[in-house]
Amino acid sequence: MEEANCPICGPGARAKNFLQAPSGEFLFSYMRCSACGLVFLNPRPEAAEMLRFYDGDYYGEGDRKFRSGVEVLRGFFSRARARRAGRYFPSSGKVLDIGCGEGTFLRLMQAKGWKGHGTELSPRSASRAIQAGLSVSVGEIRENQFPPDYFDLITFWQVLEHLRDPAALLQRIRPLLRRGGIVAISTPNVESWQARIFRGDWFHLDAPRHLFLFSPRTLETFMTAHGFRLLTLSHFSWEQNPYGWLQSFLNRAGFPSNSLYTLLKEAPSNRQRPFALGKKSQILLWSAALLPLCVLLSAVTGMARRGGTIEAYFRLQEGQD
Repeated sequence: MEEANCPICGPGARAKNFLQAPSGEFLFSYMRCSACGLVFLNPRPEAAEMLRFYDGDYYGEGDRKFRSGVEVLRGFFSRARARRAGRYFPSSGKVLDIGCGEGTFLRLMQAKGWKGHGTELSPRSASRAIQAGLSVSVGEIRENQFPPDYFDLITFWQVLEHLRDPAALLQRIRPLLRRGGIVAISTPNVESWQARIFRGDWFHLDAPRHLFLFSPRTLETFMTAHGFRLLTLSHFSWEQNPYGWLQSFLNRAGFPSNSLYTLLKEAPSNRQRPFALGKKSQILLWSAALLPLCVLLSAVTGMARRGGTIEAYFRLQEGQD
């Protein structure tokens, strides 16, 4: 384990206990920075230790992460995300998708005429995108990998919270953006009603993989410190928020942690340690009964600006490239 610091205020900032988060046989602690309010995992597993939490169950097996029906739904939401991102540009350009997974978003942007590149830390996940003919590199962005002022759009879809040093990565990608370029981010909202109601049972907590938990305010503060100006921030995510409510309700009801999520994935544990038929039926029946309520809650919290996840677009300010 290693000590962590607030990436906004630095090592000298004081922090106080926020909550305890169980994960299997482990118990992790999140701290809230007393100066800016950012929540971060501390202490946290070292980089080598963290690999055990990104196993086959996390990435799924074969050529996809989720079962085929779920992948169809994910494709629908990815198309909507591609449309939203494209609204900021009069024509196609170049996009870099950080943590691109199997490359669904990149494929959709390329179909719209964009030239795309992705990065992915997992060779397993990157191989799916590479096999689909996409330009994807494994690991972090290397120095001089791309020329300055190359990209029009850089995206972090549910990725920023996983990064060990998000400030360093922002410093690295900023020169790669053209003047007026856009950074798009979706991330869990620690100030959401989901987070406040469910606390340690909140699906989007995902300890210890989520090293940082942002709110709208701390996300804007973080990005402004690195030369970006907020354009829009939305609390509506039909891709993330209804499911966040649903899985959090199931966690609080006493089902195995994130059990529905495991059932929906092409995970090795589904074959090696399958749920008993009765337990699986219970999970699915509860899910069907709760889903309408979760959709309604997602609409209400979106209007109240307390959505479980947020999606924000930032523009690189003049003179910051």
